[in-house]
Parts: sequence; structure tokens; C-alpha cells
Amino acid sequence: MPELPDVEMARRLLERALLGARITSAVGSDRVILRPGSSRTLSRIAVGRAVQAVERRGKWLRVMLDDGARLFSHLGMTGEWITAGVDEPSARFERARFEVTKGRSRRSIRYLDARRFGRLLATKDDIAAWRELGPDPLTDGLDVETLAAALGRSARRVKDALMDQTLVAGIGNILATEALWHARIDPRSRSDRLTPKDVGRVVRGLRNAIERQLTAREKAGGDEPRESFAVYGRSGEPCRRCGTSISRIVLGGRGTTFCAHCQERRGAR
Repeated sequence: MPELPDVEMARRLLERALLGARITSAVGSDRVILRPGSSRTLSRIAVGRAVQAVERRGKWLRVMLDDGARLFSHLGMTGEWITAGVDEPSARFERARFEVTKGRSRRSIRYLDARRFGRLLATKDDIAAWRELGPDPLTDGLDVETLAAALGRSARRVKDALMDQTLVAGIGNILATEALWHARIDPRSRSDRLTPKDVGRVVRGLRNAIERQLTAREKAGGDEPRESFAVYGRSGEPCRRCGTSISRIVLGGRGTTFCAHCQERRGAR
């Protein structure tokens, strides 16, 4: 599942391709991706409009058009955006395509999605999914006191709470796992048992994990280099901090790796 760093890389690609460009064609070939809209709605709202901004909040992308309309994109599990020449044939798993002009240049911007869990919406106003998102760690920053108050109202496991998009936008299994390792907090800890100092460490851990993954993706051309992970996907390997074998459990239906020795547990469920 794409997380904040992956979606930020997609935003940067779209910004380079779309900012200041005019959309000359918009076609969506998949009703599942366009739900609850249609290819006709996509074309009616987007064609002829110039792109004024390409934004991201959490795992959502928002393309602002010059008349105030907007395009929303969620990558789901396997979605990605690519650029191509206008005469290039359809790519495998292509679900939507925009053709744009920018000066004398013409480009094709295409959305690919093998499993079709993504969404692409053309609207006149913001959608509820965008309005309900919590603060974005990269664009809004995270306030320790505000996050501590929110976590203090829940007895959920801290990893589950961090993945609540209304609490913190953009955090998924990988970032939560990595951030808690950096913070030395056991992912099974109860949210309401974390001290303000603990929450401060979690915030720093999130910043660290996001920065490391963005840097690694930039160097790798957008791919997800395994070496950028301190603990995620490293079950059975020695902890990079203390050497203890990394444990793996399932929390909320997701595989979770952590160090049982140097990640302290706060409160038992």
C-alpha cells in the first residue's frame, strides 16, 4: 500500500508534468477507479482547464484547476502515475489518461492500477475523504501536545492509532513500524499510556522515517529500497541498535516487526 513518501513522489512527478499545463483530453476507462463519477464527468470538468497546483495530503493527491474545480487521486494498493509520449500505445493496466500542452510540448499523463483499488475523481469542491484527514507530517508538521492529547483519548495500540488517517494523515504500516522503532516504543503499547516524552519521540521517529524513505526513493528513482528500512521486513535479523533478533507479530491484520528488547511497552491491553 503506497504511503506518504510514495504519494509525495507521485505528487512531484505530476507537478513537473502538469503545473502550468492545459488539459486537452481526459479519458477514464475504468468505472471502478472513477467511482462514483464517469469518464464523461472527468472530461467535462478537466478538459480545457489549466493546472494551478498539485497538492498532497496524506495518501490523497489534489490537482487544482484554474476555475476552482479539482481532480482527486488515491493510489489504492497498486496505483501509479507515469508520463509518456502522446503517440505511445496504452500501458499495461492503464485506467485513465490525460493529454496536456505546456508551451509547445505535448505529453500524456497516465494512471496505472493493476488491482483497481485506487480512485480518480473530478469535482467542483473538496471531497469528504480529503476534509476529514488529520495533519500531514510533511506539509503541516506535527504538534507534540496536540498529538499527545489525541492519543491520550484512546486505549488503542499506538501503532493502530498512528495509522488512523483522521489522526495523522499518510501513515501506513511501514511508517508506523519504522517510527516506533526509532522512538523505542513497542507497537503494542496503549496510546493513553504514552507520556509526553514518549509522544515527542514518536513525532521525531515519524520525521526520521519519512525523511529516510523520501531520500532513499529519490536516489533510487522512486523505488522502495529495502536498505532504507531499519526494522520493517527484517523479521529474524539482528536489531540494528541492540543486536536482538527482530520479532514479528500481527496487529490489526498487518505484519508488524519490532525489537522486543529495546522497544519499551507502555501498558498492557
